[in-house]
Amino acid sequence: MAVPNNKITLTTINKDDLVIGQNVSFTVTLSSDQTISPNSKVTINNTSHNIKFTENSVDLTYKTGNLKATATLSFTILSTASDGSPITFEVDTTATAGSKPFPATPFTGKAKAASKKTMKISINPKADLVIGQYVSFIVTLNSDTSILMGNSITINSNHSKNIEFDANTVAITLRDGALTATAELGFTVLSSAQDDSEITFDVETDATTADKATFPPVHFQGKANEIDISSLALFVEKPYLQVPINTGIPKPQYTAIYTTLKNKNTHKELVGTPVFITSQQQNKMEEFDFKDTNNSKSLSLEKVGPMGKGLILTSDENGLVRFYLYTKESLVSTLKLLTLILTNDENGAMALAKVTIYAVNYINTGYLKSIGIPNIVGKDPTNLVANISESGFLTIIYSYPGASVGDVILFFVNSNYTGHSVTINDPAKQFGNYVELPYSIFTIGNTSNFSYTAIKPNGDALYSIPLPVTYLGGVPYEPASSVKRNYELCLVHTSLGVDPNNIIPPDNDISYSNIMQYPGYTHKGLFIEIIRSNTINSKAKIYPVPLNVSDITLNMYVNSDNKSFTLSYTTPISLTNIGGSGNKDSIFFHIPYDDIVGVQWRGNISFDYEFFKDETKQHSKIWNGYIGTVPTTGDN
Repeated sequence: MAVPNNKITLTTINKDDLVIGQNVSFTVTLSSDQTISPNSKVTINNTSHNIKFTENSVDLTYKTGNLKATATLSFTILSTASDGSPITFEVDTTATAGSKPFPATPFTGKAKAASKKTMKISINPKADLVIGQYVSFIVTLNSDTSILMGNSITINSNHSKNIEFDANTVAITLRDGALTATAELGFTVLSSAQDDSEITFDVETDATTADKATFPPVHFQGKANEIDISSLALFVEKPYLQVPINTGIPKPQYTAIYTTLKNKNTHKELVGTPVFITSQQQNKMEEFDFKDTNNSKSLSLEKVGPMGKGLILTSDENGLVRFYLYTKESLVSTLKLLTLILTNDENGAMALAKVTIYAVNYINTGYLKSIGIPNIVGKDPTNLVANISESGFLTIIYSYPGASVGDVILFFVNSNYTGHSVTINDPAKQFGNYVELPYSIFTIGNTSNFSYTAIKPNGDALYSIPLPVTYLGGVPYEPASSVKRNYELCLVHTSLGVDPNNIIPPDNDISYSNIMQYPGYTHKGLFIEIIRSNTINSKAKIYPVPLNVSDITLNMYVNSDNKSFTLSYTTPISLTNIGGSGNKDSIFFHIPYDDIVGVQWRGNISFDYEFFKDETKQHSKIWNGYIGTVPTTGDN
């Protein structure tokens, strides 16, 4: 067998980033012409005393074909480091390829004292930019002493020839009592720029401070790219979102929205690329709220050009542009998002989102203002019984005034969207024909109001009146049988917490003693753990959830003599709130005590979960067990 060509490479760590007190991240890439061994790690050895790694061992993420694997690590330069002190470490791996190890790779650098006179630019200094793109950015000077008036920001004349600045010199504006100064500059990546050509420029200033200090320049070194226009098309995980009718009832719903920007020719992910996201219909963005990639900080809309307001976002180190959209109270609407590369000519790249977003609700407008009433074909809605051989029940939607192609019919139970809809593509065939819906949208033993809303492409909503339905059962609540299930079972923990000693194995019983609150413990109910890891066995058929996935829906299905229902959970609980030990990489859900108490023995209970990966919904294996949670005499 030929000797494998095994290499370890590190992304460049800029010497200017080795500032005392700062955190520095970098990516390690293993490459070989033979298969890299699975379940391996990157390790850090022989570190100098002045740095501390977040983790000294990190799982590898394998690329297609297992000929390449990567891991991202980070370290902090300790405050005890002195200016100019050496920083050293060695990158190694437990992986092999062709039964041969990878050569360890050393790193050397020097710690640098933090300057109290800094100049920063608002774009990534190594950004991938798009040919023809117009880029504006803010230069910010910060000082611990006053910055003097009457100075400017200048772009050094030795910048690359494939860009053109609006102005090479811009006056600074003093702020915060002259301790901060800013200036806005802009440039165009010329249409004559070649794909993968370097874009370079230096930002300098003649500004000085009251103590006669100057500011160090900032160097930009990025790349010009021909963008894959299809990579601008945003993916929407949940196109149908229910709108709160009153304050907080129900809570505003949200969806993750994202895409990965790529080069047209090399398919390389584009890093640090600014994009503008707005609505195809003018002034629609204001009808929604937005949050950042972590779903934690609110995003503000900015006015750019004639199309109204939008979001200016930048792709991350993996080329990902990701944000969250929230509905607003009482606003029924439709939204078609548009992603643009801003330019000063007619050739700007743009792409519409892959689907339209619908913000929907149900209102009982009364018969005279309605578009009809749903029916249940061949069944008595006051005593609805399912046949075990049936996959669902049938309903019919009849035409209504103004019905047209593109209308979307959404089904509601008790004014809550069921997750089921029909798009009208052929009115002549679809109106008056059967639509199948699952019995699981109803709760056994309860009378429910079954209705539908028609949303027109312009966002106008038309409503049916509700049909009272009393569902008596006949089909168990259970996970879908028609989907592929490639991800690991969840772990079910008792109310004592998520320690490995508190796991209830599948095919076992969940009793009242598992969900009750014990003296000295905070919680009651159950905890469900979903394991995440980037360690993937290439031969495995069942996988853990990748570490970069955080939006997960957990589903619970219960069937017993006295209670049968299904519930879904989308809001995790943190390990800190649970207390005790646990896997920091896992996602945890709390099943409240009230959701699960009082189920008669011997009921059946199942759990599964779902999430999106590569724009495809993924499903877990099913955890099955038995349940009986009626308190007995003496239970507290």
